[in-house]
Amino acid sequence: MASISTADSPVYGGGDTTPKITVTRSSTETVWEGWGTSLAWWTNVYGDSEDLAELFFSLNPNPLVETSASVLDLPALGFNIVRYNIGGSSNNVIDDGGEEIAMKTSKEMLSYKTMESYWLDWFSKDPSSKSWNWDADAKQRKMLSLATGHGVNVLEAYSNSPPWWMTKNRATAGGDKGTEDNLVASYIDQFALYLATVVSEAKTRWDVTFNYIEPFNEPMSSTWEFPATQEGCHFEIATQNEVVSRLRFHLDQLKLQDVKVSVSDENSPTQALESLTRMSENVTVTKSVGKVNTHGNDGTAAYRGSDRVALRKLVSSSSLKLWDSNYVDDDATGLTLAQSISLDINEMGVSAFIYDQVLNTGVLGLIQSNPWDNWMGEANPKYYVMAHYSRHVRPGMEIHASDDPNVVVAFDSEKYVLVIIRVNSGAAETKKVNIEEYNPKMGRAIDNWPSRIDTWTTKMNGTDSFYVESGVQKPSLEFNIDFPAASITSMEVHWPTPSF
Repeated sequence: MASISTADSPVYGGGDTTPKITVTRSSTETVWEGWGTSLAWWTNVYGDSEDLAELFFSLNPNPLVETSASVLDLPALGFNIVRYNIGGSSNNVIDDGGEEIAMKTSKEMLSYKTMESYWLDWFSKDPSSKSWNWDADAKQRKMLSLATGHGVNVLEAYSNSPPWWMTKNRATAGGDKGTEDNLVASYIDQFALYLATVVSEAKTRWDVTFNYIEPFNEPMSSTWEFPATQEGCHFEIATQNEVVSRLRFHLDQLKLQDVKVSVSDENSPTQALESLTRMSENVTVTKSVGKVNTHGNDGTAAYRGSDRVALRKLVSSSSLKLWDSNYVDDDATGLTLAQSISLDINEMGVSAFIYDQVLNTGVLGLIQSNPWDNWMGEANPKYYVMAHYSRHVRPGMEIHASDDPNVVVAFDSEKYVLVIIRVNSGAAETKKVNIEEYNPKMGRAIDNWPSRIDTWTTKMNGTDSFYVESGVQKPSLEFNIDFPAASITSMEVHWPTPSF
């Protein structure tokens, strides 16, 4: 548990050599959009679970989820963003003038990773025709509905692969060569139309309004080679440019001007920087892009390269938003996750953070699960680390700065609540936290000091309660706090009233 103490003269006393963290009232100009997850695979199995929807997408204190061996009693995460995967796979057989054509399947791709396509063949572009199947993908659509019912308000659709019949090798699990386009050039326009049509039909059929559409997933990667373990497709930059331009055209034609096109979900900020730099040379593409996505990992290793700041500068120069749109790591403790979030917010300036698959095997998921055999186990400690950020840094808060790179600062100017979250990856230590700059400008009367400071602590290597709440007996503008070894601590500073 975090221990907090205050001095008799918390701001103006001298002689205290405790290392200090100063939280400055300087906005980074980032307004937080939120936290979220991709639906896709885990919802192919658990998409109709109302308990999981409550756990991931509400702020209820302790929703209960029954697993294969026990009942999980966890703090809900309060995610407000979901990414919906528009699939490319189907098991229909196309009669092409007497020749029967079917999707080439990968023996390496487990069935729960098969994402169903709505467009079955090339015979008709009319979404009301038999060429389209709007009953597909029932479980992912169900979780999408449950999520929005819990208040999810930012939605992004994305594609891992075009429909199989648009690819060169008639497969969604990678091309014959992972370094070459697998989308048939003559189907570029149809692929863009497919994505725009799904977004349009979602609005009319499902009452779901997407904010963003991302046509790619790690498009410059060379790993999308058949037989891959999931849907994936390589797109060269020139092809990406064409898809983006045509997608913007079709969205506008369908009166979806408010839906922004995201690019390009590359596998790291380094690759995202390279791709965006090249795409920015095309004026038409630049005008078509509404947001930049990057992945915060490469494989299951968290990104620790040097291009976060450069990517931030390039994105900012175009006045675009930047997301870490897909993050996963192989550290169950959550220490790597917390470090990555701090880097993404403080260095890269992201406005949203998306954990890839909340249910995944072993150390990869927030909750352990083997979806292929319908097994769900315990929550990894990283689940609680995620809760620190998602429960306290809420949508609409301004991201502010501090002099400690391990600290994330968010401020709610309407409710006058200051959130400070710090990860301590080393030995136990004590720090003095100074928040004087946030004192309401009404003189120095003690009545203007915080009314309370609530704290929560997770010891990542602990075996006891992972989300411990405590508080400050005498809140002030400067206080000492003990950070246990390998821990994360969240502080919420509340003032008496927002009417200053």
